[in-house]
Amino acid sequence: MTLSAPLSNRSPPGARNVMVMTVLAVYICMIDRIAISIAIIPMAAEHGWTTTLQGAVMSAFFLGYLILQIPAGYLSDRFGGKWVLGLGVIFWSLFTLLTPAAAMLGISALLVCRFLMGVAESVTWPSIYALYSQWIHPDRRASAVGLMNSGIAGGSVIALICTPWLISVWSWQGAFYLYGLLGVVWFIFWVYSAQSRPSPLPEWQSTVALAPQLTPAAPPLVAADEQIYPRLTIRRMLHSRAVWAIAIAHISINWSLYLILSWFPTFVNREMGVDLQTAGLLALAPTVISLVMAPAAGRLFDRLVAKGYNRRTIRRVMQSVAFAGITLAMLTVTLTDSLMISVAVITLSNALGAFSIGGFATNHLDVAPNQAGLLMGVTNTLAAVSSGASVFVSGWIQDVSGGWDAVFYLAALVSVAGAFVYSLLADVDREFD
Repeated sequence: MTLSAPLSNRSPPGARNVMVMTVLAVYICMIDRIAISIAIIPMAAEHGWTTTLQGAVMSAFFLGYLILQIPAGYLSDRFGGKWVLGLGVIFWSLFTLLTPAAAMLGISALLVCRFLMGVAESVTWPSIYALYSQWIHPDRRASAVGLMNSGIAGGSVIALICTPWLISVWSWQGAFYLYGLLGVVWFIFWVYSAQSRPSPLPEWQSTVALAPQLTPAAPPLVAADEQIYPRLTIRRMLHSRAVWAIAIAHISINWSLYLILSWFPTFVNREMGVDLQTAGLLALAPTVISLVMAPAAGRLFDRLVAKGYNRRTIRRVMQSVAFAGITLAMLTVTLTDSLMISVAVITLSNALGAFSIGGFATNHLDVAPNQAGLLMGVTNTLAAVSSGASVFVSGWIQDVSGGWDAVFYLAALVSVAGAFVYSLLADVDREFD
């Protein structure tokens, strides 16, 4: 006699709409974020800004990006992700639309505008993780997160290709108006088509039967409304090996990711003698491969789990593959003077780095399925600090050493440390509500 009928692995009706709309939100998020890196060139020429002021304009966003990660995760878990994400999109789109006016008012107004845009965009990943915990079946979450994260690369590619064209045929102001309008249109559809939670709750939301360590000797299932897992607190997170594994992996992967995003065009320009336009085009190759590989890696993880492979083992192996790819690429770049080899190994690094989708990137949903937004907010805040530190420290190392080798050696060391910690501590048991 069985305890219950087998649970369906289907997500509830409406999940597809949530999936599509969140992917589009990430595309818009990245387009609006990256556009300034191109538009700053004619903006600076028009207003006579120094390179220091240009750097301040671009970095103001990241200061704001730290502000609401954790509160957004808490609010999304507590009240639902629909309005947290929706308000984030409409506000960052508003600040995108206001960017030309802010630039006309002066550098102080523009800095405030970019800071507030960063604040608005900081709600994106915590709120989406909270939505996926409610809408996406556990057996399909890696595929969903992989597809959603492909928007990071997709939005970046669109911004890098379309923004120069829009500036040439229209104006830099026009690019911001068009990109801001995209978010307004998205918000209108979102308000009328999305909900924070499905109704009624799907069967996998109302039972603990999916706990990975369930055995015939386990205690009988309890009522759905009985609290059997503790809430996330700072103290409990600090005492959780699994949370430490996720956080360290997130910090480590972002160190190399933002090193490549920020410094790779400069590297091929200075070290390989490639002109800036060609350097920008070459920098697209690693980004494009991420667009393809992120969904593929998520799909691979879900398929391996469906075939009966151990979930924890898959996570540890896939994350190790990601870190191994990054480490080998960083070391290889220091050993070659070939432009094509450098571009190829960095592209391969991004391809293997996408395996993180089956590693730490969806591990939050194992450990704290009903508070994944808050946990993502915590680790994403730490990772954002790592991203900024990577960009700054890499520049400082170049000034001190006069070269790039130490930059790539440090990135390799960070990746090795991340791989070691995650392989040692990572787990998939549910620990929190």
